[in-house]
Amino acid sequence: MQVVIVRVDEIGLKNKNKMFFMHKLKDNIQSKISQNFIFRVNNNRIYLISQQNMGITVKDVDILKKIFGIHSFSIAEKTESNIDSIKIQVYKVAKKSLENNNYKTFKISVNRANKSFPYNSQEFAGIIGEFILNNFPQLKVDLNHPELNIEIDIRKEGTFIFNNRLEGPSGLPVGTSSKGTVLLSGGIDSPVATLLMMRRGMSLNAVNFYSPPFTGPKSLSKILKIGSIVSEYTSFPFYLYVVPLTKIQLLLRDIKENKYSVILQRRSMMRITNKISDITNTKVLVSGENLGQVASQTIENLLTISDSSQKVVLRPLIGYTKNETIKLSHKFGLYETSILPYEDSCSVFIPSKPATKSDTNHIKSIENSLPNLGELEEEALNDVKKYKIEDSKISEIDHFES
Repeated sequence: MQVVIVRVDEIGLKNKNKMFFMHKLKDNIQSKISQNFIFRVNNNRIYLISQQNMGITVKDVDILKKIFGIHSFSIAEKTESNIDSIKIQVYKVAKKSLENNNYKTFKISVNRANKSFPYNSQEFAGIIGEFILNNFPQLKVDLNHPELNIEIDIRKEGTFIFNNRLEGPSGLPVGTSSKGTVLLSGGIDSPVATLLMMRRGMSLNAVNFYSPPFTGPKSLSKILKIGSIVSEYTSFPFYLYVVPLTKIQLLLRDIKENKYSVILQRRSMMRITNKISDITNTKVLVSGENLGQVASQTIENLLTISDSSQKVVLRPLIGYTKNETIKLSHKFGLYETSILPYEDSCSVFIPSKPATKSDTNHIKSIENSLPNLGELEEEALNDVKKYKIEDSKISEIDHFES
């Protein structure tokens, strides 16, 4: 019988509420993967039991690699915990592994979690190793760097035999850490920040700002593609709210102290995002800002920007280098889309010499001198385009949803 073994790491360290996380992870897997399996939670593992010998598909494997909370998983053969049954399945696993691979060396790894099994791990590894040598004379034992490692996991619920451990993204299951709203741009940083917070169990919606006619349809297409990639990592619908910012930017471009225009623009973005967060009932905001990366991201400017938010602003990339963020962007499958050369609101109307330091009270005095700023923010909020992205399917909706 084919079984997929799903393993966790930090979830296993939870105490009394561990099963809450385990069952949430099971639900997330079950909502994303094909319905060819029966799902079972057993201590620190989730078993996906194949029905009617249908097995796991390549698509299912790709989905499991993107479900937060999974540390690793294996496609295993389950059998009874007696030596003859185990030998039969070990032979099948070895034979199948050798069909498409010219392996020369092997190792048998035994985990004897069921202590009532009559042999200890080392003894049984020797017995099965000898069995392999007798049936596959082309193989030699290599305990340090084997090309083929057959693992035998002996448990009370049965014995599982496999030769692979596929990596998951780890973290916590999405939906275990409340809801947030992310300020999502078409660059590299904020999409990575989005997935880092999802990896900590948050479910997120997103707000994107665009600047028609200075940003065209390709920019919108780009942000929707980024949203589509993000949606692959969550079992929840991913809502994207696209806000026109052009009138606000034109107003700020023409002020006397133009060097503060980016800071003022970011504060407007925060106020608008706060209102969308209120409407959609999310608890915190998430930003891709990084300390010192650009002029607006000094401590002084970040404090001034945060002052405009009524909610806590989480910045998961605050201490990352750019290269570290780029590596994560590659890992999450975002990079090639993020570097597409289409302008977004963050990159238009940048002053020639943006301020690296700002005083919150002075910035507020500038805002107070712009009586129509609040009206333009309300107008932008009323002109929001709303999209629902689920399993990479995109649909435009005509009302706010959480």
